[in-house]
Amino acid sequence: MKTSLSTFLLALGLLWALPVSSAKADCLEPQVEETPPDFSSISCRDRSPQLGHIINTGITKGIVKILQGADKTCDPRIDLRYRIDCLRLYYLKVAANLPESGDYLPIRKAMLDAAAKLDAIVTKYEDDMAPPLRLREGHKAMAKRLPPVRAVKEAFAETAAAEAAAVVKETELIIIRSGGDPARRTQAYTDVAAAVEDNLVILRSA
Repeated sequence: MKTSLSTFLLALGLLWALPVSSAKADCLEPQVEETPPDFSSISCRDRSPQLGHIINTGITKGIVKILQGADKTCDPRIDLRYRIDCLRLYYLKVAANLPESGDYLPIRKAMLDAAAKLDAIVTKYEDDMAPPLRLREGHKAMAKRLPPVRAVKEAFAETAAAEAAAVVKETELIIIRSGGDPARRTQAYTDVAAAVEDNLVILRSA
């Protein structure tokens, strides 16, 4: 289990450059002449199916780690106007680390759907005059930079944040409901849903 988790977390470190579908393209940090490994092709050393295709404690912890990373990066150290787009990037990051089939597919779909809705909110209220932020993960000096993070207009920041919070709550509920069948997914989905719920703190104005 420790080996699987280590492999997964190594993949997370490469994620901002991971090639994924067009829905996730803007969550990536462009790389020159370098093709990082496709997460869905990394297999467990214990001959189990590909990482992410079946419920695995290490994979679940990895997903939660990404969502907790959003809490540490999209926090009050940046203006509320930027936090919605920041959170969107992390939801794309979760989706990019999960394959298009298997036990985690409903989580992947929920993350992509949430990211699309957050993108629509940012686009609706976007402040074209505000410079995009180039944040480092967790605000650590040597951490990887996120792609440009957009701002919404200051006058609509709280309105946009409230709409984004509704998306987060909806996503939490979808994940909880998706974890009921088969029963083996319940605990993992509950853990991920709890991490999504924690993301609500990002959208508070204070």
